[in-house]
Amino acid sequence: MIRSPYALLALGLTAVPALAQLPTTGDSVPLDVKIVDSGVFDWDEKRWLPDWEANQLRASIFTVYNNTCTWTGGSNQIDVIPSCLTYFDEGRIPGGLGGINPPGATVDNLIDSLEIAYCTKAATGTVDIKIGFYQSWGGCLLNLGGAAYPPPLSGQATKYLDFGQAAGFPLPGDPNPGGGYFCTRVTVNLGSNSFCMQSDGDGFYDNLDRLDAFAWSFENQTTGPASQAIVAMIRAGDPAISPTGGCTYNIPCGTDNSPWLTFSTNPFPCGHGLGTEDRWWANVDNDVWGDNTNSTSCQAGALPGGSGCYFFGGYPANNFASYWLKLGSAGSCAGCSNNATNYCTAGTTTNGCVPNMSVNGVASATSTVPALLTASGVEGQKTGLIFVGLQQSALPWAPGSSSFFCVKTPTVRLPPAQNSGGTAQQCNGTLAADINAYVQSSSGVLLGQPVVAGLAFNAQGWFRDPPAPKATNLTNGVNVTFCP
Repeated sequence: MIRSPYALLALGLTAVPALAQLPTTGDSVPLDVKIVDSGVFDWDEKRWLPDWEANQLRASIFTVYNNTCTWTGGSNQIDVIPSCLTYFDEGRIPGGLGGINPPGATVDNLIDSLEIAYCTKAATGTVDIKIGFYQSWGGCLLNLGGAAYPPPLSGQATKYLDFGQAAGFPLPGDPNPGGGYFCTRVTVNLGSNSFCMQSDGDGFYDNLDRLDAFAWSFENQTTGPASQAIVAMIRAGDPAISPTGGCTYNIPCGTDNSPWLTFSTNPFPCGHGLGTEDRWWANVDNDVWGDNTNSTSCQAGALPGGSGCYFFGGYPANNFASYWLKLGSAGSCAGCSNNATNYCTAGTTTNGCVPNMSVNGVASATSTVPALLTASGVEGQKTGLIFVGLQQSALPWAPGSSSFFCVKTPTVRLPPAQNSGGTAQQCNGTLAADINAYVQSSSGVLLGQPVVAGLAFNAQGWFRDPPAPKATNLTNGVNVTFCP
């Protein structure tokens, strides 16, 4: 079946050379076994995490790309990858300059975790998969029209990961090698193998899919008997059950009621990847791209059209042509910054102190590492506290006072009230409160708002100063943005 120019126009693309449908004989089979969860593998420590540790890590992941919804239109499919093939899929991470970006998006992303799903007939320890990631690419994304062109080779990848026994990563395999398929999802905590991916391909939003997308490749290098050296990719993506970009940033998840997911009580929260297209690219080893033939000795029946773009016949009548992938980020590649910015005016105390608010540590939606909202330069030996709110103000504190109320109500006080320490009548006192401890104790909610990366809040210090108007004074304010 050939996709017509009309079908391409329905996708908002200009007419381009037709795409061949992926052959089913020898390549594509129904997903008729359940997908199991093999857990989380720590790359640096070369170990599978116990359940409690794996669950804790997964809960802390800040997801920037999620394509995990399975097809609801019929039997889901898997695609067998012989060793002579490399498949390329695409997606988009928002955050580039010039784009309308969701809260928490950054210009670049330190990818510190990923999740893949595959099926195999190979034994545990013999499964050998290579995965690459690429910045802006063309491939099947043809919004400018004209001919397609191949994605970069593995040596040109932003990151090229070797998942296999030789690399110290014994991927889960079939308990009964050579029998039916064993299907699983695997989460990897990358640690020192974390890598930087630019948002929108190159850090700039171009509004062109071929420039704003990233690509990722999947290779099967498993060796052994032909009946066992089989690895297949699991198709994923269904815009009917998830918003585009679902389960990332502030975009709601979709719900997957597939009976094949054993690792979650239904419905399974899933995403349809932002920027993923109903097509994918295949590179056939030693094949001349563009001649519509497989000119190599690649496995019989595998993609007779050779290297080029493929789809599955067109969504929604058929599977959406994309594959299972989830990416987690630790924030900006330079390290997430709270973008702490002072605003408003601090009051001058009876003894001439002008206190200042700052953040020591990283205010985080998930971390338990302390992040201290600190008022320094406070008069010594004064009782005070820190309070926070979501909106700013600049209201006079009291008639005759030099202080301003910089945080608009409603506010919340961060316990406990405390002594500033230091020396009386000197400007060496300090007040501090741990915002991360508060977030953890409040079940991740601040003044009714879920605490997520990108949520901004404001903090100010209050302390006693008996000779001053209202017998108190205030610091300036600081505006802070939560990191993942």
